[in-house]
Amino acid sequence: MHPSFTLQIGNDIFSSQKLKDVLQSEQLVFGEDWQKAVFMFLKQWFSEGDDISVHTSGSTGKPQVIHLSKSLMKVSASMTCDYFGLKPMDRALLCLSAEKIAGKMMLVRAIERGLNLVAVNPVGCPLSVINESVKFAAMVPIQVQHCLNEKCLDKTQILLIGGIAVSDHMQTELSAHSVRCYSSYGMTETMSHVAIKTLNGPDASEWFEGLDNIRFSLDARGCLQIAAKQLGVEQLQTNDICELEGNTRFRWIGRADFVINSGGVKVHPEQLEKLLSPCIPLPFFITGLENERLGEKVVVFIQTSSEEHIPVNEIRQLIREWPKYQQPKDIYFIPEFVYTLSGKIDRNATKTKVRHRVI
Repeated sequence: MHPSFTLQIGNDIFSSQKLKDVLQSEQLVFGEDWQKAVFMFLKQWFSEGDDISVHTSGSTGKPQVIHLSKSLMKVSASMTCDYFGLKPMDRALLCLSAEKIAGKMMLVRAIERGLNLVAVNPVGCPLSVINESVKFAAMVPIQVQHCLNEKCLDKTQILLIGGIAVSDHMQTELSAHSVRCYSSYGMTETMSHVAIKTLNGPDASEWFEGLDNIRFSLDARGCLQIAAKQLGVEQLQTNDICELEGNTRFRWIGRADFVINSGGVKVHPEQLEKLLSPCIPLPFFITGLENERLGEKVVVFIQTSSEEHIPVNEIRQLIREWPKYQQPKDIYFIPEFVYTLSGKIDRNATKTKVRHRVI
Protein backbone atom coordinates (compact mmCIF):
# COMPACT_ATOMS: atom_id res chain seq x y z
CA MET A 1 0.00 0.00 0.00
CA HIS A 2 1.37 3.41 -0.96
CA PRO A 3 1.95 5.54 2.18
CA SER A 4 0.07 8.52 0.65
CA PHE A 5 -3.13 6.52 0.09
CA THR A 6 -6.19 7.74 1.99
CA LEU A 7 -9.80 6.64 1.78
CA GLN A 8 -12.69 8.95 2.64
CA ILE A 9 -15.96 7.09 3.04
CA GLY A 10 -18.89 8.84 4.64
CA ASN A 11 -17.51 11.09 7.40
CA ASP A 12 -14.50 8.84 8.04
CA ILE A 13 -11.04 9.29 6.57
CA PHE A 14 -8.66 6.34 6.68
CA SER A 15 -4.91 6.72 6.31
CA SER A 16 -2.88 3.73 5.20
CA GLN A 17 -2.10 2.74 8.78
CA LYS A 18 -5.60 3.36 10.10
CA LEU A 19 -7.05 1.26 7.30
CA LYS A 20 -4.67 -1.62 8.10
CA ASP A 21 -5.72 -1.45 11.75
CA VAL A 22 -9.41 -1.48 10.89
CA LEU A 23 -9.10 -4.36 8.44
CA GLN A 24 -7.27 -6.43 11.05
CA SER A 25 -9.67 -5.59 13.86
CA GLU A 26 -12.67 -7.46 12.44
CA GLN A 27 -14.77 -4.39 13.33
CA LEU A 28 -16.07 -3.55 9.86
CA VAL A 29 -19.46 -2.14 10.79
CA PHE A 30 -21.02 -0.12 7.99
CA GLY A 31 -24.75 0.08 7.47
CA GLU A 32 -25.02 0.60 3.72
CA ASP A 33 -24.39 -2.14 1.18
CA TRP A 34 -22.08 -0.01 -0.99
CA GLN A 35 -19.85 0.71 2.01
CA LYS A 36 -19.74 -2.95 2.96
CA ALA A 37 -18.73 -3.80 -0.63
CA VAL A 38 -15.75 -1.40 -0.41
CA PHE A 39 -14.43 -2.90 2.79
CA MET A 40 -15.12 -6.48 1.77
CA PHE A 41 -12.96 -5.92 -1.31
CA LEU A 42 -10.22 -4.24 0.72
CA LYS A 43 -10.21 -7.16 3.13
CA GLN A 44 -9.85 -9.57 0.21
CA TRP A 45 -7.17 -7.41 -1.41
CA PHE A 46 -4.99 -7.36 1.72
CA SER A 47 -5.51 -11.04 2.50
CA GLU A 48 -2.72 -13.56 1.91
CA GLY A 49 -4.26 -14.97 -1.29
CA ASP A 50 -2.76 -14.14 -4.69
CA ASP A 51 -6.07 -13.83 -6.56
CA ILE A 52 -9.35 -11.92 -6.49
CA SER A 53 -12.60 -13.69 -7.38
CA VAL A 54 -14.90 -11.68 -9.66
CA HIS A 55 -18.01 -12.25 -11.75
CA THR A 56 -17.72 -11.52 -15.46
CA SER A 57 -20.45 -9.48 -17.15
CA GLY A 58 -20.85 -11.89 -20.08
CA SER A 59 -19.16 -9.60 -22.63
CA THR A 60 -16.96 -12.42 -23.94
CA GLY A 61 -19.30 -15.33 -23.23
CA LYS A 62 -21.52 -16.73 -20.49
CA PRO A 63 -21.21 -14.90 -17.12
CA GLN A 64 -18.91 -16.81 -14.78
CA VAL A 65 -16.63 -16.51 -11.78
CA ILE A 66 -12.98 -15.98 -12.69
CA HIS A 67 -9.84 -15.41 -10.64
CA LEU A 68 -7.66 -12.38 -11.34
CA SER A 69 -4.07 -12.12 -10.20
CA LYS A 70 -3.44 -9.29 -7.74
CA SER A 71 -0.03 -8.67 -9.31
CA LEU A 72 -1.60 -8.26 -12.77
CA MET A 73 -4.29 -5.98 -11.35
CA LYS A 74 -1.46 -3.79 -10.04
CA VAL A 75 0.03 -3.68 -13.55
CA SER A 76 -3.33 -2.58 -14.97
CA ALA A 77 -3.68 0.08 -12.26
CA SER A 78 -0.24 1.50 -13.05
CA MET A 79 -1.02 1.62 -16.79
CA THR A 80 -4.15 3.68 -16.13
CA CYS A 81 -2.47 6.02 -13.66
CA ASP A 82 0.42 6.60 -16.08
CA TYR A 83 -1.94 7.23 -19.01
CA PHE A 84 -3.88 9.92 -17.13
CA GLY A 85 -0.87 11.36 -15.31
CA LEU A 86 -2.16 10.54 -11.82
CA LYS A 87 0.30 11.24 -9.00
CA PRO A 88 0.42 10.49 -5.26
CA MET A 89 -2.09 12.58 -3.26
CA ASP A 90 -4.23 13.40 -6.31
CA ARG A 91 -7.92 13.25 -5.38
CA ALA A 92 -10.04 10.63 -7.15
CA LEU A 93 -13.68 9.63 -6.88
CA LEU A 94 -15.05 6.12 -6.39
CA CYS A 95 -18.69 6.22 -7.45
CA LEU A 96 -18.99 2.75 -8.97
CA SER A 97 -19.87 -0.41 -7.09
CA ALA A 98 -16.90 -2.16 -5.51
CA GLU A 99 -18.64 -5.42 -6.38
CA LYS A 100 -17.79 -4.85 -10.06
CA ILE A 101 -14.37 -4.77 -11.72
CA ALA A 102 -14.53 -1.02 -12.47
CA GLY A 103 -15.02 -0.17 -8.79
CA LYS A 104 -12.41 -2.69 -7.65
CA MET A 105 -9.83 -1.28 -10.05
CA MET A 106 -10.45 2.27 -8.86
CA LEU A 107 -9.55 1.10 -5.36
CA VAL A 108 -6.43 -0.68 -6.62
CA ARG A 109 -5.28 2.43 -8.51
CA ALA A 110 -5.67 4.53 -5.37
CA ILE A 111 -3.87 2.00 -3.18
CA GLU A 112 -0.96 1.55 -5.58
CA ARG A 113 -0.50 5.17 -6.69
CA GLY A 114 -1.24 6.76 -3.30
CA LEU A 115 -4.34 8.67 -4.36
CA ASN A 116 -6.73 10.38 -1.94
CA LEU A 117 -9.87 8.43 -2.78
CA VAL A 118 -13.35 9.73 -1.98
CA ALA A 119 -15.97 6.96 -2.00
CA VAL A 120 -19.66 7.81 -2.40
CA ASN A 121 -22.88 5.91 -2.99
CA PRO A 122 -22.71 4.70 -6.63
CA VAL A 123 -26.04 6.13 -7.82
CA GLY A 124 -27.49 9.27 -9.35
CA CYS A 125 -25.25 12.32 -9.58
CA PRO A 126 -22.10 11.49 -7.58
CA LEU A 127 -20.35 14.82 -8.14
CA SER A 128 -23.20 16.71 -6.49
CA VAL A 129 -22.50 15.10 -3.10
CA ILE A 130 -18.81 16.03 -2.83
CA ASN A 131 -17.60 19.40 -1.57
CA GLU A 132 -14.13 19.53 -3.12
CA SER A 133 -13.34 18.81 -6.74
CA VAL A 134 -11.37 15.72 -7.80
CA LYS A 135 -8.77 15.15 -10.49
CA PHE A 136 -10.08 11.81 -11.73
CA ALA A 137 -13.46 10.05 -11.77
CA ALA A 138 -14.92 7.06 -13.60
CA MET A 139 -18.66 6.75 -14.27
CA VAL A 140 -21.27 5.00 -16.37
CA PRO A 141 -23.22 7.13 -18.88
CA ILE A 142 -26.38 7.46 -16.75
CA GLN A 143 -24.31 9.03 -13.96
CA VAL A 144 -22.67 11.39 -16.45
CA GLN A 145 -26.08 12.46 -17.73
CA HIS A 146 -27.23 13.27 -14.19
CA CYS A 147 -24.06 15.34 -13.66
CA LEU A 148 -24.69 17.19 -16.91
CA ASN A 149 -28.28 17.90 -15.87
CA GLU A 150 -27.15 19.11 -12.43
CA LYS A 151 -24.38 21.21 -14.01
CA CYS A 152 -21.67 19.83 -11.73
CA LEU A 153 -19.47 17.99 -14.24
CA ASP A 154 -16.71 20.56 -13.75
CA LYS A 155 -16.00 19.14 -10.29
CA THR A 156 -13.61 16.73 -11.97
CA GLN A 157 -10.69 17.37 -14.33
CA ILE A 158 -10.59 13.93 -15.99
CA LEU A 159 -13.67 11.77 -16.58
CA LEU A 160 -13.54 8.17 -17.77
CA ILE A 161 -16.85 6.78 -19.04
CA GLY A 162 -17.47 3.05 -19.42
CA GLY A 163 -20.00 0.25 -19.17
CA ILE A 164 -21.86 1.02 -22.39
CA ALA A 165 -21.18 3.18 -25.44
CA VAL A 166 -21.49 6.96 -25.14
CA SER A 167 -24.27 8.32 -27.37
CA ASP A 168 -23.64 11.02 -29.98
CA HIS A 169 -26.02 13.28 -28.06
CA MET A 170 -23.97 12.94 -24.85
CA GLN A 171 -20.72 13.42 -26.72
CA THR A 172 -22.08 16.69 -28.14
CA GLU A 173 -22.97 17.84 -24.61
CA LEU A 174 -19.51 16.91 -23.35
CA SER A 175 -17.87 18.93 -26.12
CA ALA A 176 -19.05 22.10 -24.38
CA HIS A 177 -17.03 21.28 -21.24
CA SER A 178 -13.36 21.73 -20.43
CA VAL A 179 -13.34 18.46 -18.47
CA ARG A 180 -11.17 15.92 -20.32
CA CYS A 181 -13.62 13.12 -21.19
CA TYR A 182 -12.73 9.63 -22.36
CA SER A 183 -14.58 6.45 -23.26
CA SER A 184 -13.10 3.15 -22.09
CA TYR A 185 -13.09 -0.26 -23.74
CA GLY A 186 -12.49 -3.33 -21.63
CA MET A 187 -14.02 -6.11 -19.60
CA THR A 188 -13.57 -8.05 -16.40
CA GLU A 189 -11.15 -10.47 -18.06
CA THR A 190 -8.79 -7.59 -18.94
CA MET A 191 -9.03 -6.02 -15.47
CA SER A 192 -10.93 -2.99 -16.70
CA HIS A 193 -9.97 -1.08 -19.86
CA VAL A 194 -7.37 -1.92 -22.48
CA ALA A 195 -8.20 0.97 -24.84
CA ILE A 196 -9.23 4.61 -24.52
CA LYS A 197 -11.10 6.97 -26.87
CA THR A 198 -10.99 10.75 -26.47
CA LEU A 199 -14.51 12.22 -26.48
CA ASN A 200 -13.98 15.99 -26.49
CA GLY A 201 -11.43 18.67 -27.20
CA PRO A 202 -9.08 18.89 -30.19
CA ASP A 203 -8.13 15.19 -29.96
CA ALA A 204 -11.71 13.86 -30.04
CA SER A 205 -11.89 10.73 -32.17
CA GLU A 206 -14.00 7.74 -33.16
CA TRP A 207 -10.99 5.48 -32.66
CA PHE A 208 -9.95 3.63 -29.53
CA GLU A 209 -6.21 3.61 -28.80
CA GLY A 210 -4.75 0.60 -27.03
CA LEU A 211 -2.75 1.19 -23.86
CA ASP A 212 1.00 0.47 -23.92
CA ASN A 213 1.95 -2.72 -25.81
CA ILE A 214 -1.64 -3.95 -26.17
CA ARG A 215 -2.36 -5.29 -29.66
CA PHE A 216 -5.56 -6.04 -31.54
CA SER A 217 -6.59 -8.30 -34.40
CA LEU A 218 -9.85 -9.50 -36.01
CA ASP A 219 -11.26 -12.99 -36.44
CA ALA A 220 -13.08 -14.21 -39.55
CA ARG A 221 -16.30 -12.50 -38.39
CA GLY A 222 -14.57 -9.17 -37.97
CA CYS A 223 -14.68 -9.47 -34.16
CA LEU A 224 -11.94 -8.02 -31.99
CA GLN A 225 -9.20 -10.14 -30.45
CA ILE A 226 -7.04 -8.72 -27.66
CA ALA A 227 -3.41 -9.54 -26.87
CA ALA A 228 -2.08 -8.01 -23.64
CA LYS A 229 0.75 -10.16 -22.31
CA GLN A 230 1.50 -7.75 -19.47
CA LEU A 231 -2.04 -8.47 -18.21
CA GLY A 232 -1.76 -12.22 -18.73
CA VAL A 233 -3.95 -12.11 -21.86
CA GLU A 234 -2.54 -14.05 -24.79
CA GLN A 235 -5.52 -13.75 -27.15
CA LEU A 236 -8.93 -12.86 -25.77
CA GLN A 237 -11.80 -13.35 -28.20
CA THR A 238 -14.67 -10.85 -28.08
CA ASN A 239 -18.01 -10.58 -29.88
CA ASP A 240 -17.42 -6.94 -30.76
CA ILE A 241 -17.35 -6.18 -34.49
CA CYS A 242 -14.67 -3.58 -35.10
CA GLU A 243 -12.66 -1.86 -37.81
CA LEU A 244 -8.89 -1.94 -37.31
CA GLU A 245 -6.24 0.65 -38.07
CA GLY A 246 -2.91 -1.08 -37.70
CA ASN A 247 -2.82 -3.28 -34.61
CA THR A 248 -3.18 -0.61 -31.93
CA ARG A 249 -6.32 1.30 -32.97
CA PHE A 250 -9.90 0.23 -33.64
CA ARG A 251 -13.35 1.67 -34.23
CA TRP A 252 -16.20 -0.14 -32.50
CA ILE A 253 -19.17 -0.99 -34.76
CA GLY A 254 -21.43 -3.27 -32.71
CA ARG A 255 -21.99 -6.65 -31.12
CA ALA A 256 -21.97 -9.70 -33.40
CA ASP A 257 -24.78 -11.25 -31.35
CA PHE A 258 -26.99 -8.17 -31.93
CA VAL A 259 -26.61 -8.04 -35.73
CA ILE A 260 -29.97 -8.06 -37.57
CA ASN A 261 -30.19 -9.94 -40.89
CA SER A 262 -32.95 -8.09 -42.72
CA GLY A 263 -33.56 -9.23 -46.28
CA GLY A 264 -30.02 -10.59 -46.47
CA VAL A 265 -28.45 -7.29 -45.35
CA LYS A 266 -26.63 -7.07 -42.01
CA VAL A 267 -27.82 -4.18 -39.84
CA HIS A 268 -25.83 -3.07 -36.79
CA PRO A 269 -28.44 -1.77 -34.31
CA GLU A 270 -25.96 0.15 -32.15
CA GLN A 271 -25.15 2.47 -35.06
CA LEU A 272 -28.84 3.26 -35.55
CA GLU A 273 -29.34 3.76 -31.81
CA LYS A 274 -26.72 6.52 -31.84
CA LEU A 275 -28.74 8.30 -34.54
CA LEU A 276 -32.02 7.95 -32.66
CA SER A 277 -30.73 8.80 -29.18
CA PRO A 278 -31.38 12.59 -29.45
CA CYS A 279 -35.08 11.86 -30.15
CA ILE A 280 -35.77 9.39 -27.36
CA PRO A 281 -35.20 10.57 -23.75
CA LEU A 282 -35.89 7.10 -22.32
CA PRO A 283 -34.10 3.72 -22.34
CA PHE A 284 -34.53 2.11 -25.76
CA PHE A 285 -32.88 -0.27 -28.18
CA ILE A 286 -33.19 -1.47 -31.76
CA THR A 287 -33.44 -5.17 -32.49
CA GLY A 288 -34.74 -7.71 -34.98
CA LEU A 289 -37.94 -9.73 -34.84
CA GLU A 290 -38.74 -12.75 -36.97
CA ASN A 291 -40.43 -11.86 -40.24
CA GLU A 292 -41.57 -14.22 -42.99
CA ARG A 293 -40.58 -11.94 -45.88
CA LEU A 294 -37.35 -10.38 -44.53
CA GLY A 295 -36.13 -13.09 -42.20
CA GLU A 296 -35.87 -10.39 -39.53
CA LYS A 297 -37.48 -6.96 -39.43
CA VAL A 298 -35.89 -3.98 -37.68
CA VAL A 299 -37.93 -2.66 -34.72
CA VAL A 300 -37.53 -0.18 -31.85
CA PHE A 301 -38.24 -1.04 -28.20
CA ILE A 302 -38.85 1.89 -25.81
CA GLN A 303 -39.17 1.55 -22.03
CA THR A 304 -42.29 3.48 -21.02
CA SER A 305 -45.69 2.90 -19.46
CA SER A 306 -47.14 5.84 -21.37
CA GLU A 307 -46.67 6.82 -25.02
CA GLU A 308 -47.86 10.35 -24.35
CA HIS A 309 -44.40 11.96 -24.28
CA ILE A 310 -42.79 9.87 -27.03
CA PRO A 311 -42.13 12.00 -30.16
CA VAL A 312 -43.33 9.29 -32.55
CA ASN A 313 -43.71 11.68 -35.50
CA GLU A 314 -40.17 13.01 -35.00
CA ILE A 315 -38.85 9.45 -34.87
CA ARG A 316 -40.73 8.53 -38.06
CA GLN A 317 -39.39 11.59 -39.85
CA LEU A 318 -35.82 10.76 -38.90
CA ILE A 319 -35.91 7.09 -39.88
CA ARG A 320 -37.40 7.92 -43.30
CA GLU A 321 -34.01 9.43 -44.13
CA TRP A 322 -32.25 6.08 -43.54
CA PRO A 323 -31.69 3.40 -46.20
CA LYS A 324 -34.87 1.35 -46.53
CA TYR A 325 -33.34 -1.87 -45.13
CA GLN A 326 -32.35 0.00 -41.93
CA GLN A 327 -35.74 1.60 -41.29
CA PRO A 328 -37.58 0.19 -38.22
CA LYS A 329 -40.93 -1.26 -39.19
CA ASP A 330 -42.52 -0.97 -35.73
CA ILE A 331 -42.09 0.76 -32.37
CA TYR A 332 -42.86 -1.32 -29.28
CA PHE A 333 -43.59 0.17 -25.86
CA ILE A 334 -42.54 -1.90 -22.83
CA PRO A 335 -43.34 -0.78 -19.25
CA GLU A 336 -40.11 -2.25 -17.87
CA PHE A 337 -37.08 -3.69 -19.64
CA VAL A 338 -35.21 -6.74 -18.36
CA TYR A 339 -31.66 -5.95 -17.22
CA THR A 340 -28.59 -8.11 -16.67
CA LEU A 341 -26.76 -8.24 -13.32
CA SER A 342 -24.25 -5.73 -14.69
CA GLY A 343 -27.04 -3.24 -15.45
CA LYS A 344 -27.19 -3.67 -19.23
CA ILE A 345 -30.45 -4.21 -21.12
CA ASP A 346 -31.16 -7.90 -21.73
CA ARG A 347 -32.47 -7.54 -25.27
CA ASN A 348 -33.59 -11.12 -25.80
CA ALA A 349 -35.49 -11.34 -22.51
CA THR A 350 -37.10 -7.94 -23.10
CA LYS A 351 -38.45 -9.05 -26.49
CA THR A 352 -40.82 -11.45 -24.71
CA LYS A 353 -42.56 -8.55 -22.95
CA VAL A 354 -44.04 -6.85 -26.03
CA ARG A 355 -47.03 -4.74 -24.99
CA HIS A 356 -47.99 -2.22 -27.67
CA ARG A 357 -46.87 -1.48 -31.20
CA VAL A 358 -46.91 1.68 -33.30
CA ILE A 359 -46.48 1.32 -37.05
